[in-house]
Amino acid sequence: MDILFITHFLNGFLMIAMPIGLGIYLTRRFKLGWRLWWIGAAIFVLSQVGHIPFNWVMSILLNKTALANWPHTAQTVFNVVFLGLSAGLWEEGARYAMYRWWAKDARSWRKGLLAGAGHGGAETIILGG
Repeated sequence: MDILFITHFLNGFLMIAMPIGLGIYLTRRFKLGWRLWWIGAAIFVLSQVGHIPFNWVMSILLNKTALANWPHTAQTVFNVVFLGLSAGLWEEGARYAMYRWWAKDARSWRKGLLAGAGHGGAETIILGG
């Protein structure tokens, strides 16, 4: 059997199993339900519903401006900074909304850790698996 096939399979398996395993560990260790894990996962998905179309529209608009005439290296640096800030704003905005309206009871570090594990777990499963 080809080693590359094994590593691809192992990568996909671990990208799905590790977030779920972390959720199992945290819920048992801190005696919490899965509600916050699922809320965190849903918040990641909802943040991407806004984030991806925003980046699409902004890339169209920015390509029609003076940015299109910049040197390639400057365009790359601008895109890295812009896309990083965009991801941060959309995801942090979604997390703020989660703690403000959806998970008002999550005020301890244990509950925050579980919600964050759900958020990161969904990101890992969707984008990494």
